[in-house]
Amino acid sequence: MHHYYHFYKPVGCVSARKDAEHTTVMDYFPSELRETLFPLGRLDKNTEGLLLITDDGKLNHRLLDPENHIKKQYLLWATGTLGEGELSQLRSGVCLKGLPEPTKPARVEMLERAELADISEPIFENRRHLLTETPHAPAIKCALWLTEGKRHQVKRMFEAVGCTVVWLRRTEFAGIALDETLNPGEYRPLNAAERTLLGAE
Repeated sequence: MHHYYHFYKPVGCVSARKDAEHTTVMDYFPSELRETLFPLGRLDKNTEGLLLITDDGKLNHRLLDPENHIKKQYLLWATGTLGEGELSQLRSGVCLKGLPEPTKPARVEMLERAELADISEPIFENRRHLLTETPHAPAIKCALWLTEGKRHQVKRMFEAVGCTVVWLRRTEFAGIALDETLNPGEYRPLNAAERTLLGAE
């Protein structure tokens, strides 16, 4: 029987089984599980949120196959402004450097506008200098739904329309919503409803 876990990935760890230099997501699990479990997909080191952990290789292959268009949802803060033109670009697909085709159509919702200094979520460590350099810079909070997973895709999409992502959380993957009763770094087994959503054994 396979094992499936709902993990709230914290900022500062990498989505790998082992890493000589960084804390990994597997370091949050007991040693007896680390040899068989692995993260299903990845989140960047400075991204928090839902990451599934399993030992089911077939499920891993199915959910990460780009032909299956698995839906992912994110919340983010970015510096900059988004007008209707930029929103339309994100929704229809933007060209990313080094890729021959634009991104697939995405759903984007504007949630809030503020100044950078007023953001309550913890800004990326490598962007904190902006708090002293440009504290009154305009910032936007958005919800984003994707059906693909290119490297650094969310950040690159917003860069393509003139914005810089400064905080990012994945809130849903394959129909499973992040369990916000968990603290970052905590995990629990998937419940029956979540296993059904995945078609897990």
